Formats: sequence, C-alpha cells, structure tokens
Amino acid sequence: MNTGKQLLDIDELWCIKEDRFSGETTKHYEGLFTQGNGYMHVRGSFEEGLEGAAQDEEYLRMPANVTLEKPRHPESKWGTFIPGVVGKHPLLKEEIINLPYFLSMNLVIAGEKLDMKLSNVKEYRRWLDLRNGCLYRTLIWETKAGLSLRLTYMRFISMSHEHLCLQQLGIEALSGQGVVDIACGIDAGVRTNGYNHFREVLTAEPETGCISAETLTDGGDRILMLYSVKASQNILWSRQQKGQNVFYSGSKLLKAGDCLEVQKAVSVVTGRDNEAGELLERGLKYLRAFDANGWEKLYENHAKVWSEKWKFSDIKITGDFEAQLALRTSIYHLIRSNCENDPRVAICAKGYAGEAYFGRYFWDTEINMLPFFIHSNPKAARNLIMFRYNTLEGARKNAGAYGYQGARYAWESSVSGEEQCPCWQYADHEIHITADIVYALCHYVNGTGDLEFIWNHGIDIMVETARYWVERVDINKNGYYELLGVMGPDEYLPMTRNNAFTNRMVKFSLEKTVEYLETVRKQDANKYRDIEKRLALTPEDLVRFKDVGEKLKIPFDANTRIIPQSEDFQDYADLDFDTIWKDRTRPFGHFISQERNYRSKALKQADVLQLIMLYPEDFTREQLSASYDYYEPITTHDSSLSASVYGITAAWLGRLEEAGKFLKKVMETDMSIEKKGAAEGIHIANCGGLWQMIVYGFAGLKSAMWCSEIRLEPHLPEKWEKLEFTLAWHGKWYKAAITQEKYEIFEMQDQLEA
Repeated sequence: MNTGKQLLDIDELWCIKEDRFSGETTKHYEGLFTQGNGYMHVRGSFEEGLEGAAQDEEYLRMPANVTLEKPRHPESKWGTFIPGVVGKHPLLKEEIINLPYFLSMNLVIAGEKLDMKLSNVKEYRRWLDLRNGCLYRTLIWETKAGLSLRLTYMRFISMSHEHLCLQQLGIEALSGQGVVDIACGIDAGVRTNGYNHFREVLTAEPETGCISAETLTDGGDRILMLYSVKASQNILWSRQQKGQNVFYSGSKLLKAGDCLEVQKAVSVVTGRDNEAGELLERGLKYLRAFDANGWEKLYENHAKVWSEKWKFSDIKITGDFEAQLALRTSIYHLIRSNCENDPRVAICAKGYAGEAYFGRYFWDTEINMLPFFIHSNPKAARNLIMFRYNTLEGARKNAGAYGYQGARYAWESSVSGEEQCPCWQYADHEIHITADIVYALCHYVNGTGDLEFIWNHGIDIMVETARYWVERVDINKNGYYELLGVMGPDEYLPMTRNNAFTNRMVKFSLEKTVEYLETVRKQDANKYRDIEKRLALTPEDLVRFKDVGEKLKIPFDANTRIIPQSEDFQDYADLDFDTIWKDRTRPFGHFISQERNYRSKALKQADVLQLIMLYPEDFTREQLSASYDYYEPITTHDSSLSASVYGITAAWLGRLEEAGKFLKKVMETDMSIEKKGAAEGIHIANCGGLWQMIVYGFAGLKSAMWCSEIRLEPHLPEKWEKLEFTLAWHGKWYKAAITQEKYEIFEMQDQLEA
C-alpha cells in the first residue's frame, strides 16, 4: 500500500490536504477531492458515508438562476457520474444521472459503526495526490469497546484501465481486542437533484463469485457495476442485501499487533460504451484484470499514465507555493474531467464533480477550457470540437424551433445538442455561443495546423451557423444589420441592442466561413463540390454570408475610447453599489431584485474585457485601459468566469497588484476552505481561466488565434522567481522558461503525440 512513506513524505507542492474533520466543510472536500479518468468520476466522499446525510432524499428542484440559487446543503453528497449517462427531469429537462455509489466500505465493532461525526477519531488526515490521482486517508479510531485501530485508506480510478476503480483499507490493531465486522458493497439509494432516475436496479451474485448491481435509467442506459473483495487474512465473506444496497459482509477477530488489509476492485460498464459484447462479459473481463495483474501492477500502470499527462501539462512556479498548488489542482481537474477518446461528450460546467449544473455543456468549454487542451493535449482539444460537430443535428433542431434555418447551438447542451436550459432569458437570448464555437474551432486549427478538420468537419458547423445568423439579424433603415434582443456574456442585461461581444463574434464567424469557402474553391474544386453537395450550398448563400458579415453593426471603432458593452448600454440606470451590496462576501445578485438588476448597469461578469481579450489586435492599449477602468467597478464577478479575464487584462496593462488580487480570487474559487467553493462541484471553467491567467496573463503568450509563432510578453508577479511550462504548437512541443530578467523558448526533443 506504501501509504506510510506517502504520509511521511508528502510533497507540499503536489498534495491538497484536509487535516481536520468538520461537517461544515465535508461537501467542499468531496468536490475538491473528486477523482476520475474521463470515463467515470466519483466525488471524494467517505467510504462509510456520514450519519444523517441521506442520499435518497426526494424533492423537486425548480428552474432557477443557478449562480444565485441556494443549494440544499446536506453535510455530504455522493456523486458517481459517467459522462453521457443522462435522464429526463420533470422540470429541468435533461440532466446527468448520479449513479449508484460503489465505494461503500463500512466497519462495525460491537455494534458501533465508524462515522467521522460520531466516532472517537484521532490523528485524522486526508489528502489527494495530484501526481497520481490517488486519495488517501489515515486516522485512529478508538472504539467504545476498547479496541483502538489505525485505519489507512487508499483509492484510485484507473487511468490505464478506465473501467476499473481500486480501493484498499489497511487495519492495524493498536490496543485492545475485538471482532471487526466489514461490509463492502454498492449502494443504489441515490437521487439526482432529488429525483429518482432509476427505473430498475437488479442485484445478483454471478457464478464467478463477485457481486453485481445493474441499473436501468429513465434515459434508457444500462450500467453494470461488478466488484470483488480480497483480504490479507482468511475471511468468510457472505453476500447480503439491504434495500438497494448489496454488499459482502465478513468478520475478523483482531488483537493488539494484528494487521489486516482489504482490497476491493470495481468494474463499471454501460450500454453506451463503444465496445461489443454483453455487459456481464465485459464487466468480468475488466474485473479479471485485477486478478491477473494485482494491485501493484495496476497502480504502476495508472501512475505511469498520470506521469505522462503531467509531463506535457505541468506548469512550475518558483516562489509562490499557494499559486503553484492551486494551479496544479486546476490542471488535475481539467485532465480528469476530459474524456479524450469520446467525442460524444464534452466537459460539464462542474467538471463531473457535482449535480449543480446538471452535467451540461456551456460556452465555457470553447472559451475557458479549450486553450489548455490546444497546448497540452491537441487530440483532446480536437475531440472537444468534434462534440460540437456530433451535435450539429441538435443545433439544427434548435434553430428550427425558433423558426430559423441553419444551426443554433444550445446555451445549455446535453448529449443530443438540443437546448436544455429551462430559463427563458438564457435559452432565448444568450446566442453568442453559436459564434463562440466557430471562434474555438478556428483557434484549434490555428494552434495545431489541423486544416483537414475544417474541410471534413468544421466547415459544416460554419456554414450551418452562418445560415442561422443571416436570418437572426435585422436590417435597419440605413441598410446595416443588427442583432436585437441579445444577452451578452454579462448575464445581468438580458435583451440589449447590438452587444459588442456578440456582434464581433458573429462578424468573425461569417467572415471566416466565407474566407474558408473561397480558399477551398480556389485550391481544390473537387473538394468544394463535395462541400456544396453535402451542405446544399449555393452561390446565393455566400453572397448573403458576405453581405451580413460586412454590414453587421459593430458599436465601436478606432476612435472609441471606452468600448460600449452594447449600443444601448448608457441608457441603463446607474446604481449605488455601496448602498445595495451590503455584504461583498456574497453575490451581488442576492441583494437586488432581478427586475431592477435587468435595467441597471451592473455586470455579472466580464463582457467588454472578454471581447478585448479574445480580439487584442482590434484595440489599442488606451482602449483596454479606459474600458478596464470603466467596467471593473461595476462588474460584480458573480460568475467564476470573470476574475481571470480581469486578471489577464490587468497583467497586460502592467497593473500587477490588481492582477495579483484577481489571481487570489481565482485561486480561492475552489481552494478556499472558508468559502467552501467546491461543495457543489469544481468550477471547471475557472480552472481553465487560471491556466489562461498564468500563460496568457503573466507569461504574456500571444494567442495562437492571431500569431503563427510563439511570442511572449511576460509580466511576472514580483515574488515569482521563475515560471516554466510546456506548449504544443503546430505539431511540435516547446518549453518556455521565464524569470524576472529574461525568457527562453526551446523545442523539446522527446516529443509525444498527444
């Protein structure tokens, strides 16, 4: 198990730790300690659960502004998620399903069950090692019966065998004597946002000698979980069932000096896996890998995969321990949450670490997370864009539902691509995501040189979304096109006229569509004819795309000092923030009615600054500085997407003290124990934002969208001695090393195809 060495030799720059148990922070650590391998993810809950924290509570969650919604706060919330396994909620549309909890391991001595709240526990420590994705826990349990035990837990979700999870429990009797009853199993008594998505749960003990739980969801998916258990000493295990909890039970008499080790292996397979064969046959195959290879070999293979991931994604900061650990935590969750071999799914807004955002996909994927993958794992980046290609039919249905031709991407998407957002403001008016996706696919192509992606996949997205835009615009009396009734990235103004961010994104989308079509028509007539036939493309389409792209109204020009958020922004009411916002530790939205907020100059998050960050070549330094000074005081940062954008632009302006404050805010979003930020899941877009803040902000990397070669303009915080990171760039790997005095970029010789 090797946990003794781990405990004595924890690398402070690689481990996030909990040194004291508190029921108030249990959910926070469950989110922060989430483990996964892309295929499946499990929150960092205690193996034995927590007294009083029922997981099968049923209630009706209502549609709401999720940012401002007050979540239910049981002390513990299990979470077992497989991306793509979704079901229908009666009010909230399609949501990811919280599946049976397969980590259950319970200990009972003389009728006393181990429970972190109720038991006499000493020397408690728990930590997640980011290097290998292993979660460790150690404690001394002094039982009422007089038996004192040292317990040491370890578990990991395999990166080398994606259908396997392995757990290990070491028990050392320190003093006394008694019988330890052990129960290891699977508990299907779980609800998702208070709703039961399980239509059937079948438990059995196949002849192979392992326990199974097969779940049929209301989404039509079958999930089979199999597990086997071993012990270092002879234990007679018996199969038992209590409600929807199926488990093996065994007992062992322990006296001072005795040691016992229990190992549990779980295999998880579903009917949606891209693999032939019956569920039981496949599940047993993966479970046998545990028998054939053993714990040590499986751990070795798992750790090796993590090591390779870190080789091409780690960023080293010398001189700032807090920033180093927070950044590595963010990178860990980005790697874990991405299913790089399955383009049928993307990364949900909570990084598969909670139910809060229903497992849905937003613009966060393309704008906040994609840059990390472009430069650390181009294959994964390609699959994230492929998800949008694979859901193009859903986007067509969305456009049709609103009465338009072409494709309109959902503000909140699930696996079908059809709109899942239950709130009209966002579903109807936050349309910029359709253009954001085109920006992102162009960013991917510019960063990797993968032009074939455009011709085989991307051009379909571009043409179909262009067809939507030329119908969504209105023409004014001067012959220019406008976008009316639009919600920009700032979600506190729902229906503005010509939002600058949205209009610039749409203009880019249309111009790039025409540019790529004209390029392929000139260079490869046969390929162009294939595109024409596949998309029923006509010459009139190109004329219309070009006309709207050229004449779409942009509410700023070279002479505009402060970039207007929208053409009508100055018509909204001014607010006295100090009077209204009485407690700035809580979101501004809690202190103002939605009606008043929707008619006032109060931004939820970066809007104009997001525009300038994505199109830096469009704006002068004076425009950036003036816009920053104007918008920052009226931006509430109620969204976790906001602080990193302001931090990046502050660094560009050389305002390192302000950038440092935003860096602290970004790091605290998930890391702060006091704020319990990870309780409902990881803010995965913020994780991508932190990476961008380091690479684009402090290192000053010029975006691959606008630069064909690597260019840096560093602005390191004063206490940072050195910053080092790896970049994938047009099929090659580079290393950047930056100090306060200089920087170097050199090509890596030991390249890996990522």
